[in-house]
Amino acid sequence: MDRGRTLFIVGDSTVRSAGRHGQWGWGERLAPWFDPGELTVANHAMAGRSSRSFLREGRWAELRSLLKPGDAVLIQFGHNDLGRVGDPAAKQRGVLPGIGDETVEEALPDGGVEQVRSFGAYLTAYLRDARAAGAVPVVVSPVPHRDRWRDDVDFPEIGAWGREVARREGGWFIDLTGAVTEAYRALGQAEVDRLFADANTHTNEAGATLNAECVARLLGALPDAAGVPRPRARPRA
Repeated sequence: MDRGRTLFIVGDSTVRSAGRHGQWGWGERLAPWFDPGELTVANHAMAGRSSRSFLREGRWAELRSLLKPGDAVLIQFGHNDLGRVGDPAAKQRGVLPGIGDETVEEALPDGGVEQVRSFGAYLTAYLRDARAAGAVPVVVSPVPHRDRWRDDVDFPEIGAWGREVARREGGWFIDLTGAVTEAYRALGQAEVDRLFADANTHTNEAGATLNAECVARLLGALPDAAGVPRPRARPRA
């Protein structure tokens, strides 16, 4: 691996919570799986963002300006994307379902109007920008909620849309939802409850560490031709 390579991460609070209220995201516990002399892990995730709002606020444009050939980008959205477009409670984060090209207008609090696109359309923008910069994009399905792993799999539509966009746009996809679900089922409810810092969504440090291990294992399982950074066999102490 070339020195100076960067693994960028974008997402929401399940990826980066910075210890607020005891909450930590998996992106904050991923660096120990890589050699710091060969790779920098740069976590640009921001709490409360969706694939739409991360773009609208210019956060992706800032990251995109930093990308160089050989870098990789992990992209996890979904927790804040499924709110209904036009519903004030969704805080102008909701997207249209699916991967199509349809749009709908939503009024913004500042008086402007935004053309809202589908989840797949937003993901497509991330992947095309990353590939244009010579970076390798990896779509990551969301970590499951505390109560959505026992009998079913959380975020089935988000995962399906992400997998299809990655295939279509020449990126890669890792099923973090499925991997964490399997880990939770192996642990059981009592142990899973100890991994969360709130009622249903945000992990504590132990939960973030477990989820980061799942991400590292999934990246390690991708073919060498994927060009993604290769994790260590074990994290650094």
